[in-house]
Amino acid sequence: MKRRNIWLLAAVFGAVACQEGYIDDIKPVPPGEDVTAPTISMTYPLEGTLIRVREDVTSINVRFTVTDDIEIGNVVVELDGNQIAQLDSFPDYRKSVASFAYNEVATGEHTLTVTATDVAGKSTIQSVDFEKVEPYQPIYDGEIFYMAFDGENTELVSITNPTRVGEPGFNNGGKKGSAYSGVTDGYLTFPFADLANDEFSAAFWYKLNAVPDRAGILTVSPPGPTNNNRTSGFRLFREAAGAKQRIKLNVGDGTVDSWFDGAEAADVEAGSDWVHIAFTIAGDRCAVYVNGNIVSQGTFSGISWADCDALTIGSGAPNFTEWGHLSDLSLIDELRIFDKALTQGEVQQMIADN
Repeated sequence: MKRRNIWLLAAVFGAVACQEGYIDDIKPVPPGEDVTAPTISMTYPLEGTLIRVREDVTSINVRFTVTDDIEIGNVVVELDGNQIAQLDSFPDYRKSVASFAYNEVATGEHTLTVTATDVAGKSTIQSVDFEKVEPYQPIYDGEIFYMAFDGENTELVSITNPTRVGEPGFNNGGKKGSAYSGVTDGYLTFPFADLANDEFSAAFWYKLNAVPDRAGILTVSPPGPTNNNRTSGFRLFREAAGAKQRIKLNVGDGTVDSWFDGAEAADVEAGSDWVHIAFTIAGDRCAVYVNGNIVSQGTFSGISWADCDALTIGSGAPNFTEWGHLSDLSLIDELRIFDKALTQGEVQQMIADN
């Protein structure tokens, strides 16, 4: 009974307070003058986006944000001049975060246009050009893997993306377009099963950053208790040689490992321009090339891929780190892998083509 009287008293006091004007009435506030046109921020696609898929016709997820100082009236989206969406209902009348799928993007160049109009009739138009490109076709005999690093890490033969560890990025000053740009504790990995062959070659353009003084460049290693199991797979890496960096290759045959160290012939100047690096592994021989010249070669008993499940680009990690061959902060571009042992002539032809 006592609690009920307390609640009753509170209700009576609240009613009296309203009548006495203790609580202000809610009054509408004019929105103010409409001064500016809407703004548009594109999220996807962006200017220059390249869409790489196997299908001739694919879908994209269009994403953008429209804001206005007073109120958005409507938004129209066009692809190549044809309307594909119209928005005229906005839960937040000053900001719209839009996302929708469009399923009819054919191979070729396209222009996406977003037109946003506010309730006062002011409009803003923003367009971006993008392209759905033809699937990449290998251009060299035996080519099974190609990464152009043109703003994306997609492997273009299989159209697959790597696992990205850390924050490796891109540098616009690539040999062609942009290039892979290494960072501390950063690298890329790909599943290796589909790349394993009795014969194997890799070739790429390389712009050296000599800090740190040693690093893994391209490695396929089995796991081991010390991260230095060299009985299978290969390890292409660099180490300090005075003021220069020496390119070295180590390959395992299943029992022991073999070294292909070109000594001074394999040295690269710190701060040098782009150099071309390649190596070949055959059933009876290995060779390392710098700028098309053989810097190391020798007999070999054939590679083993036992327990090798990943290709690492830009580091010795995760399986070749005991000697400090960690992330490479250099630039890498135009990386190709082959299921054959390239000849010197083929290596030199790739250099001439670039």
